[in-house]
Amino acid sequence: MIDHPTPTDFPDPSFGHRRAARDSLLGLAVGDAFGAQFFVPENLPTLRDNRLPAGPLPWTDDTEMACSVLSVLREHGTVRQDALARSFALRHDFDRGYGGAMNGLLRRVREGGSWRDLAAGLFDGQGSWGNGAAMRVAPLGAWFAVDPAEAAWQATRSAEVTHTHPEAVAGAVAVALAAGATGLTYHQFLRRVIDFTPQSKVRDGVREALDLLDQPHVELAAHRLGNGRLVSAVDTVPFALWCAARHPDDFAGALWATASAGGDVDTTCAIVGGILGARTAIPADWAAAVEPLPAWLAPQTASPTGARPFVRARDLPVPPVRWTPGQWQRVQHGARDAKWCLALDGDQLTVARADGARIFEALVTPTGPRTALVESDRGAYRRGTDEAETATLELLLDRYFGHDPRPDLAERQLRLRYGG
Repeated sequence: MIDHPTPTDFPDPSFGHRRAARDSLLGLAVGDAFGAQFFVPENLPTLRDNRLPAGPLPWTDDTEMACSVLSVLREHGTVRQDALARSFALRHDFDRGYGGAMNGLLRRVREGGSWRDLAAGLFDGQGSWGNGAAMRVAPLGAWFAVDPAEAAWQATRSAEVTHTHPEAVAGAVAVALAAGATGLTYHQFLRRVIDFTPQSKVRDGVREALDLLDQPHVELAAHRLGNGRLVSAVDTVPFALWCAARHPDDFAGALWATASAGGDVDTTCAIVGGILGARTAIPADWAAAVEPLPAWLAPQTASPTGARPFVRARDLPVPPVRWTPGQWQRVQHGARDAKWCLALDGDQLTVARADGARIFEALVTPTGPRTALVESDRGAYRRGTDEAETATLELLLDRYFGHDPRPDLAERQLRLRYGG
């Protein structure tokens, strides 16, 4: 089991996760569009001269799916799998180069099928072990750069929507961790990837990539690690990470080196571009040569609660909640659904019903709540005992900012609130 970082691991508060994720997405799109040109015969003479073809260069399914990942993060601050599946299906453009299995899955989801059943049923029930989950995940890793354990968990959730095979999941985790390791040397970043990636052939490949890091020959690295030719996470991710690690501050050089190995060039270049886009500048001429990102990827943030003031607030015992850096980032983002809206203003977290009734307030720090209030006017909210309301607030904080649901909290809250 991987321990979460301690509160002393919190990054500089000036870190901008939205900006980092956007930069990563732009790098991914540039790498994707560049790599795709190696499948266009008339562009090959230009590319052999190490010159970019005339733009705008179109991106592929790698970028389209990465845009959905970032869109869901902007709206929810976390990977909500149903929302991600809907976005993948609704934004699916058949002409962007999706594989046959993914075309079929997304069409069936659009027609009302269960993404859980469809993804798990691919390839005779093995699930896909392709590189599709890894190709789109770099912006997520940049978004959750403050907390590698959180990035690994979120990457797992993003992968499972389409790719359930453990190797595909491991590939997504490895790329997310790489994209979030912007403050590390590349020996350090590969070691972090190894530390947080589940035991798998992908992880073994990253370990070999680390062993190969001091030799400069792309051909040898591709021979040992693969180049995406098999379109699997195992033969794609370790090589892409090696290429990024060999060129940590040279965006263009990294992409030329990656492409020189052949294979699934748009995907290997998308992964490398997404990792380096979060770390180093994208040359202006490269960015200008690429098709703009889709218009539907508009900036989004969680909406404020718009909550009415308390009628009569009363102090409440503070729930025993402790946040990791990644969870604190989600607290800062806020959350909203059909029942509840949680929003942070300064150090005050407001928890309101969807109808605008303010039910709880908490004074919070990056490690957890410090004080709490509850609406105590009987006409505004039929509150229970202090113990019951503390349990309710703890349940809500866990539901919206925690990881896996905790049935024990729900059972305790029901018992205290309603008896039985």
